[in-house]
Amino acid sequence: MKDKNTIKVEILILAAGQSKRMKGQNKLLKNLNGKPLIEYVVSESVKSRASVVSIIIQENNINLLNFLASFPIKILKAQTDHIGIGYSISKGIELVEKNKPEGILILLGDMPDIKSKHLDLMIDQFRKNPSNYILRASSENLKPGNPVLFPKIYYNLLKELKGDQGAKIMLNNYIKETKYIKLPKMVALTDLDTQEEFDEWKAKNL
Repeated sequence: MKDKNTIKVEILILAAGQSKRMKGQNKLLKNLNGKPLIEYVVSESVKSRASVVSIIIQENNINLLNFLASFPIKILKAQTDHIGIGYSISKGIELVEKNKPEGILILLGDMPDIKSKHLDLMIDQFRKNPSNYILRASSENLKPGNPVLFPKIYYNLLKELKGDQGAKIMLNNYIKETKYIKLPKMVALTDLDTQEEFDEWKAKNL
């Protein structure tokens, strides 16, 4: 059995969306109480105990690419003619899998309440008891959310995802193989898609 400290868990941040509900603005670079939304997620990810942090973005998103250049992360590029969360996951898994991690933790790029301690809680749980169980974050009242940590036996299924079909249907098919990691309050359910959600988050976090 492997020593838990040698078990590789990598983080894959999904950041190749089109921000359609933000009416053309790139929400990930939008100011959120003093810094871009994506900085919250990236800075906490690199502080975590993940072996490597990767982020997948649109290949033509020069502004995001330039912003991320100063962070110690791997930048993966999604082709703009295949945009969609399913494609982002599929392409991201394909690229990260080459590093042969035992698990990949998929994290949305628009979740500013996620902290390194939450990521470590999931990573440590997997390393202490590596198995074929999917680890999925939940709210305090056990409503399923994000991020989700997938053991390597699920990589091939994730690589089959396409277009805007994320992993939701797949997760619904593997409920019995899923263990839930409770995060505080609504942390696992808080992602920002609209201006109204930005304004609400700002007001709560002054």
